[in-house]
Amino acid sequence: MERVVLRYKNSIISGLVINELNDLVTIKSSNGYNLTFDRSEIEFLERKNVEYQNQRKMEEIEKGSGSKKISVLATGGTIASRVDYETGAVSPVSDPELIFGGSDILSKFTISVKPIMNQFSENLRPSDWITIGERVAEESRKADGIVVAHGTDTMSYTASALAFMFEESRTPIIFVGSQRSSDRPSSDSRENIEAAINFASTDFGEVGISMHRYTSDGMVSLIRSVRSRKMHTSRRDAFESIGIPPVGLYDGSIRFLGDYRHVSDNIKFRSTMDDKVALIYFHPALSADDLENMIEGKHAAVIMGTGLGHIARDLIPVLKRFVSNGSYIIMTSQCIYGSTNLNVYSTGRELLSAGVIEAGDMVPEVAYVKTMYLLGQYPHEDFVNLFRKNMRGEILERDQPFESLKLVG
Repeated sequence: MERVVLRYKNSIISGLVINELNDLVTIKSSNGYNLTFDRSEIEFLERKNVEYQNQRKMEEIEKGSGSKKISVLATGGTIASRVDYETGAVSPVSDPELIFGGSDILSKFTISVKPIMNQFSENLRPSDWITIGERVAEESRKADGIVVAHGTDTMSYTASALAFMFEESRTPIIFVGSQRSSDRPSSDSRENIEAAINFASTDFGEVGISMHRYTSDGMVSLIRSVRSRKMHTSRRDAFESIGIPPVGLYDGSIRFLGDYRHVSDNIKFRSTMDDKVALIYFHPALSADDLENMIEGKHAAVIMGTGLGHIARDLIPVLKRFVSNGSYIIMTSQCIYGSTNLNVYSTGRELLSAGVIEAGDMVPEVAYVKTMYLLGQYPHEDFVNLFRKNMRGEILERDQPFESLKLVG
């Protein structure tokens, strides 16, 4: 890795080179931001090789004096991490006091921080979802609440997978992430974690996500995992509850906004997933050959169609052959908000005739995870009926106008 000092226009900038691709140079500047320059517009004043420091291993720790025991299971990601801007190393924060700062969390709860893995979330596979689920099941037998610290990019996938795995749970299971690492003055990690731990101390018996409600501090949402989606690359309020208000809010105290499943005396946990499922985004240039290649060898495919759930008419024979061989096609919408309806236009009716299954208002990624779960757990002849069943709150009884959702709270 190279540490560089460069001139860009009238500015002198220092940092670490992250990537050099064609005519573009990306550095992590000394203030922690990634900056990309056209090579022709910069002048290197200094370039020096530095040794990259490996990530420190996060150790299991326990702190706090409260009566309720909360297990924080760390999987990696920006949450609870620190960046050494001199070396470029990203290291886990191992001291809860550095995470919670001046909050009274450690006087209210006894917190165990336990590492499961240390991976950026884009590297997590369905097998990792199962590992996380198994560890959550184990910890929930001895803790009052579970918090899973997870990278934000694929957090909705993992949290939704666990929602389907846990038919019943003895504890709340709260996923938490952050858009900015804990060493940054603008970090959202402390508030998100504080809220997650408080949510994990309630009787909320589902899997939820604890993230900033707005770009400013002061309020954190509890979002039902199977209605969650990351909707912005970098804003602190990146996560939204799709089609319904969040389940709850935290602003120093907890306020629940709607009904939820309560914790149980039992754990009903089933973790087998079928990963032979494709998630396909339809676009105007998608050819029949491309589609054939995408679904070959798969047991099911979830398609993000246009509008009410449409794709080009010349692709329908491909889907019909796929279904006739005993596989499943699920149709969702790229619009995210609203519901599919294949009964409105002729293309939709042709899709229904070909055996395509409507996902209704399910979030596409959730429909994908649900398909994997059902194919891994149940006989195939039960798939269609179970897919249409509202198992974990993934299907809405009524879709709330999306322009009003941020007004709640």
